Amino acid sequence: MRRTLIILSLLTLVTPVFAGRYGHRGLSTSVDDSELLNDCSQIHVTINDRPAVRAEEIVAVGSLRSLGVHAPQNGGIYVAGSQSGGYEVKVCKAAAFESALNDIRVRVSGNEVTADGPDDGSWVVYFLVQAPRGARLELRSQNGPIALRNVNGTVTARAVNGPISVKESSGSINAETTNGPITLDGGSGSTKLNAENGPITVKLRGTHWDGSLDAHTQNGPVALKIPANFRSGVVVESEGHGPVSCRSEACREARRTWDDEDNRKIELGSGATVVRLSTVNGPVSVRDND
Repeated sequence: MRRTLIILSLLTLVTPVFAGRYGHRGLSTSVDDSELLNDCSQIHVTINDRPAVRAEEIVAVGSLRSLGVHAPQNGGIYVAGSQSGGYEVKVCKAAAFESALNDIRVRVSGNEVTADGPDDGSWVVYFLVQAPRGARLELRSQNGPIALRNVNGTVTARAVNGPISVKESSGSINAETTNGPITLDGGSGSTKLNAENGPITVKLRGTHWDGSLDAHTQNGPVALKIPANFRSGVVVESEGHGPVSCRSEACREARRTWDDEDNRKIELGSGATVVRLSTVNGPVSVRDND
């Protein structure tokens, strides 16, 4: 299988969706993303250049109406939509030594799942979550990724120093990250993306967006990929001194407004505006969705 590695960079316009390499005190994690991530064997961890000791655990969460997942530092959360009637949580653990692995504890308090471990930080936990249709999720990570795949429901995802990716998901989704990228690929519903000091990449699919999409970044670039026949109204705005490039087929019919040298707007599509992307102090790129 293909191993894709993410290097977090504020200059990167297009970021792979979940696979990543993260380092802390000699800890490095990479993820195979050629298929849906549903098995701990797809997560590879080395600590001080040696393969980590590994274990996994199934967490009993019962018939919760909503689920909160808080990844410990350097850990990640991957959520996939499921046809089952409830939530399922698999915990992937890795540590430098067997003793440290045994000290990793997963806790369920009310509707929230968390984990903790040794103070030396030479361990990592990834949560693999199966979420039913209509799920209600609150997800948090620090120095690690959050990913949504084919999820339907009401989702709040917040990451610090880590990426968030959303693919073919629907419902009401609010994703926020500080010092990390956000990527969105397809989907529908009411979606809000906000990045502080990080890039946003949006890939639209089909001919329209069913719902509303609002994506904003402060001090980061915006990259949009749009099909030539996309009909929903799309507005891309830039405030500041970042360069603006529009090279999609859809750009031929675009309306451009340059109020002054610091405020630029590109309007695409022919329908009502339901997609808005904006950046302050970041470049803009509009390309075809190949």
